[in-house]
Amino acid sequence: MNSKIGISTAVFAVSVVILLVLSAAGFGLYLSKPSTAQTVTQTVTQTTDVMSGTTTTGMAQATAIQFKPAAGQMFHDGWVVIGQTDSGAYALSIHAEGLESASAGDYIVEGQQSSGSMAVVPLTANTTASEFDAGANGVGSFFITLSQSPFSAYEGIQILYLPGMQMTNATLVATAELSMG
Repeated sequence: MNSKIGISTAVFAVSVVILLVLSAAGFGLYLSKPSTAQTVTQTVTQTTDVMSGTTTTGMAQATAIQFKPAAGQMFHDGWVVIGQTDSGAYALSIHAEGLESASAGDYIVEGQQSSGSMAVVPLTANTTASEFDAGANGVGSFFITLSQSPFSAYEGIQILYLPGMQMTNATLVATAELSMG
């Protein structure tokens, strides 16, 4: 007696078709994912002298980079927006959603230096000025002006959670890579 153990051609064909459909769907989702960085340009109108009615109009360019959540974090959306001001300084603004409320602890914004020791340091002159809280809705914001370009000074910006406002218990929440400067 000659016995062939295996699957039929029909079962094999159906399995291959299902795998191809799933692969195509996954590839389609990959191609349709939003870009993690974008540049936006807007026109800014500024009144310089109210009495004479003199106004100036200039172009301001800002770069928005999406934060990537760290493994195991509830963080679900956040952006860092960096733009150069008319005075030559750099404005850095962060908007983050999915954070713990202020009663649970604070957050701190730090940058990973792109030269020297490659240390992770607060963006401001001291740790306290780099802290921010999230509201009851889990949304937090941070803003600072810097004297030099964050793209040349830092490789990335990090949001850290400080439970009980203790730096020793800091937990990485999200990171934005500044590789596009």
